[in-house]
Formats: sequence, C-alpha cells, structure tokens
Amino acid sequence: MKPTLILFFSIVCFVTLLKASPKNDWVLEIEKEGVRVYTQLDESSPYKQIKVTTTINASMDKVMEILMAFSNYKRWMYHVSDSYLVNQPEAETYYVFILEDADWPMQNRYQVSRLERQRSSTESSLHFRSVPNYIEKRTDAIQIKQSEGYWEVHDRPNHQCTLEYVIIQNPGGYVPPWLSNFHAVETPFNSVVKLKEMAEKDNIRP
Repeated sequence: MKPTLILFFSIVCFVTLLKASPKNDWVLEIEKEGVRVYTQLDESSPYKQIKVTTTINASMDKVMEILMAFSNYKRWMYHVSDSYLVNQPEAETYYVFILEDADWPMQNRYQVSRLERQRSSTESSLHFRSVPNYIEKRTDAIQIKQSEGYWEVHDRPNHQCTLEYVIIQNPGGYVPPWLSNFHAVETPFNSVVKLKEMAEKDNIRP
C-alpha cells in the first residue's frame, strides 16, 4: 500500500475516533461570544481533548479561505507569531510550520503539521497531524511532536456556516499534563473567537 493511502486511512481512523470516543463525555467549559468550548479526558491520553463549536455569519468559503491562508495565522491564532507553508507535495496536502510565543517562564513552541483538505459543495474540512523532525531542529523553541485534530465547516442557509474544531496536543518539554489541561481551553477559544470576528468583519452579504 502506498504511503499516501496509509496516511489517508490513518487520518480517517483518527477523526472517527475523535468524533466517536468510547465515553463521549464532553464537558462544556466555556460558552460566550457565540462560541462553545468542550473538554474530554479518556484513558487514551493524559491530555484533554478540546472541541470548539460556533456559528459564523459568513460563507463556508470565506472561513476556509482564512484557514488556508497559512502565512496569516498570526492574525487570528492565539500566541502564534509566525507560520508559513513548508511544502505542498499534492494538490490538497500541505506541510505548515507554526511558531507559538509562550508566556514566561514557558519556552516557545513550534511544529510542522501535515494538513489534508477535503471538500464538497456543502462542507469542507482540514485534518492536521504534527510531523516530528520534518525540518531542522530549532534551538530557540521546543518542538511539539504530538498534535492532531481537524477543522470542519458546514454550509448553512442565510449566508451562514457552522464550525467545529477538535484538537488534542502534548505541548512537549517539561509541562505536566495537569498544568497543560488547566490552560487547555484558552488557546482554542481565543483562536476561534478571532477567526469568527475576521470572517464576519470581512464578509459582504449578498
């Protein structure tokens, strides 16, 4: 079996597991500014799985345009200071670098993720998984080696769309799971709020 097919099926299996966890005990942590953030902790990992949902007053294409503008992630992704496309081996496959500024006394984090885009006339998704050591190791930041999830956008009537963002991540370094879990919802929440603001601000209704 070709490596591309193996990766495709592994992504499909991973997303299926995210959507259908054995317990599926999502706990609502935040609900404000039209955004809901849920967490879930199961036996598969000591790190919390995060799910963010919202409805955006903009088209699905507009939201996907923002998600696909890799070099502009610092405009809306919380704590991201740099990002760019490293490689695009196939039409819908992308390797993207992301650098995150951490609050003192934490060290900055970086990662390269492989993104797979899937789309139809009514929904689009962007599945991601970190790829350790894809680029030369940096000395000014800690590499995130375990990060995976997806962005899923569904078209809705009245020029709206719904967004679901799911992620589970090991920040690496010497951050214990309890400390990572304590701050787990802050970054996804702020990122989705900013993404929602950008999409709605730049949106022109027909």
